[in-house]
Amino acid sequence: MVFVRSVDLSSFDKSLLATIQRSVPLVREPFAQLAAGIACEESRVLERLAALREGGVLREVSGIFDVAALGYAQALVAMRVAEPQADEAGRTAAEHPGVSHCYLRTGAYNLWLTLAVSPASRLRLERTAETLARLCGAETHLVLPALKRYKLHVRFGGEPSDVPPDEPPHEPRAKPAPNLTDEQRRAVRALQIDLPATRDPFAKTAAAERLDPDALLVHAADFLTVGWMRRYAAVLHHRRAGAAANVLAAWQTDAPDAAARRFVAFPSVSHCILRPARKDWPYTLYTMVHGRDESNCRRTLAEMSAAPELPPAPAATPNPAELWTLREFAKRRVSLFSAEEAAWDRAAGA
Repeated sequence: MVFVRSVDLSSFDKSLLATIQRSVPLVREPFAQLAAGIACEESRVLERLAALREGGVLREVSGIFDVAALGYAQALVAMRVAEPQADEAGRTAAEHPGVSHCYLRTGAYNLWLTLAVSPASRLRLERTAETLARLCGAETHLVLPALKRYKLHVRFGGEPSDVPPDEPPHEPRAKPAPNLTDEQRRAVRALQIDLPATRDPFAKTAAAERLDPDALLVHAADFLTVGWMRRYAAVLHHRRAGAAANVLAAWQTDAPDAAARRFVAFPSVSHCILRPARKDWPYTLYTMVHGRDESNCRRTLAEMSAAPELPPAPAATPNPAELWTLREFAKRRVSLFSAEEAAWDRAAGA
């Protein structure tokens, strides 16, 4: 199982990380505004951000987009791959530009990835997953789209009270692709660029897509208003930020709404998502549980397992199915509206 030693964070670091995980101001000098909000000098914010990035805690500062609102289709894909081919399969799956997360995990289905395809994809979601499974040499695979999202609260490094709750439970279905202009597409790409820790950082990200920085910030505000961008904020390497262990737990339940209400109350649960059951895979409710170490995660699972909404499970299908990470092949943001997807489709024979 993959465990990484966490970094000791000062109280100032925790406060700063909690703040920038909520949002980073969409102004020409965002770090000066952040510094004013926490009563310190801008130079201290810039220095700590650089140190936290170098220490592996801060992964990036960028726009976090609702891919479904932009017309993308997304699903969790599970594959059953023979162990001798697992590493090669993981690397192959990670080559797809729409794969944001890809892990080898414990369990019968051992290769898990999150796949998103654009409305311009020639293969679409199901055929892309089928093609990936073939290229990976998978014995079988499952496509598990989100039916309902109860919690997506991926924020670390501070106290649970430091960050607001996520949006109410909803069905994250792909919507008709909006008719974006060329400039809007370039703005989306610019807002996905990691924001440098400088006094006027948007000047650099805007220049990368031939945009005026003030125009980019206008687009960013518009994207937030219409819901294309969920927030503009920091993303951390959670293992370095204090959550050194995690497990994907898949649950069987006939009352997912009631079980989810219990599960989302656990601060160590970052994800809680309803997905369809499949023929040989009866699990429907998926949670990501984080902790300081494996025993910490197991204690949380034991408390969650006491929920009365969970039926007794036969020995062949334990409840929950504990899917611990063995190896990580990809963890990144999907680059929206890039040319890479079309190139992959052509290479795959689409």
